[in-house]
Amino acid sequence: MSDYRSSIICPVSPSRAYHAITEEMDQWWTPMSAPFRKTGDRAKTDFGGESYWVFEARSLNEPSLIELDCVESHMISDALDDPEEWRGTKLVFEFVEHKDGTEIVFTHIGLTPQIACYEICKNGWDHYILTSLKNYLDGNGGTPNSY
Repeated sequence: MSDYRSSIICPVSPSRAYHAITEEMDQWWTPMSAPFRKTGDRAKTDFGGESYWVFEARSLNEPSLIELDCVESHMISDALDDPEEWRGTKLVFEFVEHKDGTEIVFTHIGLTPQIACYEICKNGWDHYILTSLKNYLDGNGGTPNSY
């Protein structure tokens, strides 16, 4: 089982990239109910409709690592039998300084090809990480969900 993983390099400092994840998700992913400023902080997000997810900050080690646990999942889709499929998964962002800026390595631990939402979620992350976050940190504006 291999977890979803992707990476981008952006012309910003690790600290700038870190803050784009902890406090500016609405600029490149989707609106969050709160920022992640300290371990234990929780934020709820959705994409409109009945589905929602709640994440809790497990590790916030500026500027090198963010770990967010999915503590609630209510994902409604005709293609899914289990609305809690994301519950217990983890979003991990690692930041590595390079001569060209910062590499952000994103891993969604638990999002594997064996789960029902894999293709839908993989396509979503490909857009939000590889395109929207990259464009946002490159200074071209993100393309977040804007229900």
